[in-house]
Amino acid sequence: MRINRSARTRYFTVLGNEVLRDRRLSFTARGLLAYLLSLPDGAREDVRTLADKNPGLGRRGVSKALDELVEYGYYIRRTVRDDGSGQVRTETYVFDSPQADCAAPLPTPAGPGEAETGKAGAFPKGNKNPEEEPTHPVPATATAVPQAGRVEGGAPAETTPAPVSEATGRGAAMLSRLASIEPRLALSAADTLALAPLAARWLENGVSELEARSLLTAGLPAAVHSARALLMDRLVRKLPAPRTRRDAAAPATPLVECAECRDPLPRGQQTGICSVCAGAAAHVDEAAPVMETVADRVAALRSALHTRPTTATVRA
Repeated sequence: MRINRSARTRYFTVLGNEVLRDRRLSFTARGLLAYLLSLPDGAREDVRTLADKNPGLGRRGVSKALDELVEYGYYIRRTVRDDGSGQVRTETYVFDSPQADCAAPLPTPAGPGEAETGKAGAFPKGNKNPEEEPTHPVPATATAVPQAGRVEGGAPAETTPAPVSEATGRGAAMLSRLASIEPRLALSAADTLALAPLAARWLENGVSELEARSLLTAGLPAAVHSARALLMDRLVRKLPAPRTRRDAAAPATPLVECAECRDPLPRGQQTGICSVCAGAAAHVDEAAPVMETVADRVAALRSALHTRPTTATVRA
C-alpha cells in the first residue's frame, strides 16, 4: 500500500512509531492513547465521557482499553489529598512512552527543542498548537517559587489562603451538596470556590437550597463535559428575582377588636363591629325561648298520641 502524509505546521500530534506498533496493546488501546495525547493539558476525560463519544465501544470496552494502558505504563492514576480542604481527588497522567516504574515520581517534561532535519521520520517543527498548553503535566516540584514568596535563607514562605466570607461559604456548601444529588455536576475544590459567589447570590435573594437544586439540575444534557461551565451558565442565567422575606422573630400583627363586644374581627376587616353585634347571628340567650316552644310542642304531640286510642275505643 502507498502511504500519503500531508505536511502540517499546527494542530498535529507527534507519536512514536514504537508506541503505535506496540503489540502488547490492542488497536483499541492504541487509538484511545492517540486520542488522549491529542487533548490539551487539563482536559477532563473518564470512562463515561469516552464511552459517550464512542457508543459502539461502550464503557466496558473503554475500561478494558484503559486497563491495558495502565498495565504497560502509558496511563497512570494518582490519588492526591488537598492539604487545605482535606478532599481526596484522583489525578491522571498520560504518557507517549511507557513508564517502567509507575510508583516513582513523575518525570519533568522536556522543554521544546529543534528537530533534526534531513532524516526520514523527523519530527516537524513548530508547536503542536500555539493556542493550547503543552500536553505534559508539570509537577509541583518543577514549579518555580517567586522571589516574593521566599524568606531569609531561601526557604519558601508559607502561603495562607484568603479568608472566605460567610455568604461565599454557604454558596460553596450548597454546590458541594449538589454533587450528592447529581454526580454529573461534581466540582473540584478550586471550581467550587470559583462558583461560590454566584451561588451565594441565590441564597441572598431568598432562594431555598431545595429550589436551587431543582433549577440547577433540571433538564441536564445526556453528557456533561464541563460541570463548571454548565453551572456557571445556569447560576447566571437562571438567577431568580429577590424574594420578600419576613423576619420569623417579629411579633405577629394583632387582630382588630370589635367596638361592642371586644371580640377579634375577621382578618381583613379593620374597623366596625362583628357580625354577632350587627344582628347577622342570634346570641345564645335568644335561642332559649325557641327551644322551650319546641319542647312544648313535642310534649303536646306525645299526649295526643296517648289519648287517641282511648277516644277510638269509646266511639266503638
